[in-house]
Amino acid sequence: MQKFNKYTTKLEKEIGKTFKQGKFNIDGWVFDSFGRFQLNDNGEIIKLKITKAGFKEIPKVIFEIDSLEELSLENNEISIVPEEIKNLKKLRFLNLAYNKIEVFPQELYDCKKLETLILTENKITELPCEIKDFQSLLELNLSRNILKKLPDCIDNYSRLSYLNLSQCGLSYLPANFSDLNNLQELDLSNNNFTEVPDAVCGLPVLYRLYLSGNKITEIKDDLFNIPKLEFLNMGFNKITRIPPSVGNLKQIRTLVFDYNGIKSLPEEIVYLKTLRKLDLSGNKSGIFYPEILDIINLKELNLIGNKIKKIPENISNLQLLRILLLMDNEITDIPEQLFELSELIHLELGMNYISKIPESVKKLINLETLSLSNNNIKILPVEISKLKNLKELDLSNNSLEFLPYFILNLNLPVNFDDNEDGILLQNNPIDYPPVSVIKKGNNAIKKYFKKNK
Repeated sequence: MQKFNKYTTKLEKEIGKTFKQGKFNIDGWVFDSFGRFQLNDNGEIIKLKITKAGFKEIPKVIFEIDSLEELSLENNEISIVPEEIKNLKKLRFLNLAYNKIEVFPQELYDCKKLETLILTENKITELPCEIKDFQSLLELNLSRNILKKLPDCIDNYSRLSYLNLSQCGLSYLPANFSDLNNLQELDLSNNNFTEVPDAVCGLPVLYRLYLSGNKITEIKDDLFNIPKLEFLNMGFNKITRIPPSVGNLKQIRTLVFDYNGIKSLPEEIVYLKTLRKLDLSGNKSGIFYPEILDIINLKELNLIGNKIKKIPENISNLQLLRILLLMDNEITDIPEQLFELSELIHLELGMNYISKIPESVKKLINLETLSLSNNNIKILPVEISKLKNLKELDLSNNSLEFLPYFILNLNLPVNFDDNEDGILLQNNPIDYPPVSVIKKGNNAIKKYFKKNK
């Protein structure tokens, strides 16, 4: 504790603000809105986070805390990293996001234990080749800088396992980018790529890849030959076709192709036995892609915004499905077979043209969230009260005129205002019980029913 007080006193003097000691919790010692410490068992500061303090430079006293392992100074006005940073010989994690740094801080090369460096949204325009001097750096986040291009010496970054280059204005990658042999996670989202870079397809241990928000129109077969790939996000591009080679993704668990223009799927997609999550939302396909019904190991399916008119009866093939999102379509009826998906915990059918909830809804015994907002439902079946695991029932923006007593058997708060939990009823023409009673809560509703039997 003595060492702790020593540094906080100096920080108070240098920063011009007083730290008020708060309660000890799992995060460490908590202070006022801009600062937080965490101590080890010897009372030494090992983690320090000071945000939105208006620093134009890193307070010098910080360089005296030689026990420091993690330092976060995001959301300040720091423009340079001084050479004194080398005094922090135990530093493993450094977050300088949202500052005003213009030159990649080569002073950090002397931090021999630094593993993670976050420089999101600064003003860095180029990367130095001397990065190879970073003996221990594994994770580098340079998102939202104005790089526009990467140096030909990018292979010097070969120790990295994580690299975030999202929103950097990039349109191509150097050929030797494929020499980043240890790269496991790569984020190239929200750049200016018009095709999948060849160099990406040559990364041998890559398992997570983000290419969303670019201008890609076609997918090369080589993309689906990345041997370790488990996660692929190609959303918000201009892709209209997924090639049959998608069936080569033997380890894929998550595929995201939302908001493209994909109207059909190749039959080879059914070979993806490891696929657990598929997101094809916003493609305006006009159909419930039939190939999906044979991906029997799916656990999460997102088909929001596809102009689907009918849910196929063999939806019951997807027996492992836990999350099904079908909002913003043109569905009029819910088939009985959907209620055979007994593993469902989350079902969204809002913003459709549904007027009736089938009685077999009671079969969804594990359901926790059911959204039926923005439909034309007038009557609730008594069977809906059997859903004892339900935590949220969204019936807002429907045509309900009568709130049945059995709805209270769900033991959820009834809400007629803009709340986010319980039974949501706002924007329904309910006149029994009166809305004024409903707004007073469940007890008032019970008393009203008891009085007006």
